[in-house]
Amino acid sequence: MASKTKRLGSLADIYQSENLDGTITTIKLDRIHPSAEQPRQNRTAGVDELAESIRRDGLLSPLVVTKDGDKYRIIAGERRYHALTKLGKTQAECRIISREERDYWRIAIVENLQRENLSADEEAQALLRLKKQDNLSDEGLAKLVGKSRNYITEILGIAQLPANVLKECQAVGIDNRNLMIQVVQSYKKGNVAEFLDAYRQGAVRTVRAAREFNRAPESATAAAPQKTKNPPGKAGKADTEAQLFKDYSIKVRGSEVRVKCPDPEDAERLEKHIRQNFLKKARAKK
Repeated sequence: MASKTKRLGSLADIYQSENLDGTITTIKLDRIHPSAEQPRQNRTAGVDELAESIRRDGLLSPLVVTKDGDKYRIIAGERRYHALTKLGKTQAECRIISREERDYWRIAIVENLQRENLSADEEAQALLRLKKQDNLSDEGLAKLVGKSRNYITEILGIAQLPANVLKECQAVGIDNRNLMIQVVQSYKKGNVAEFLDAYRQGAVRTVRAAREFNRAPESATAAAPQKTKNPPGKAGKADTEAQLFKDYSIKVRGSEVRVKCPDPEDAERLEKHIRQNFLKKARAKK
């Protein structure tokens, strides 16, 4: 009898899960937990400001959750969850969805894109994962998330930047999506150190200035106009290059070149860059 009851219970859970899809209801916060995977890397950024907004105007958008055993897992709205918890709230309005497990990552990304909650790097990494997960082309990914193909291609370029370049961008305060795309262009041209140095000194602060920097010949970008001299304690061009490439080593022996990168991902990006650019040009000359 117990076995029969258990089977009936499982069938009831499946039926309930299927029929809850799209339901908006109030759920106690102690029955909700964040997902282990989330497009946002800094999950609590801006929670204080969001809590104040919710205190003033209430929760304007419900959390998006899915049934997870006898509780609910957050698919989108983790910052809202943390803000409600901070305010001492005990329940929240939630929209329950029931989809294939692989669909939840796409839904989380799209929700964040619509709300413009992701940094350029977070968006790039999240879209790259979705592209690999579903084995999509840039065009296929663009259709899936409702963006243009050109937008997707440019954003994915950010995910190809080495970790040390991304870290340096964060250090100097470059977080604007369009400026990050220009960082990618300067990296492809081989003058990312000069670009970051120009940004630090104030010569490149707008997207327009960044585009002009990248369109200029290499000799011109190397001698880009500087608005101010290096303040005491600030790194100049040589220091920037040393910081960016200090973990790399290059050895040339005859016709053989050996490059040691700080991590496997950088090595893969370098190999891809060489194959797509140098080898392609070399074959074209033959």
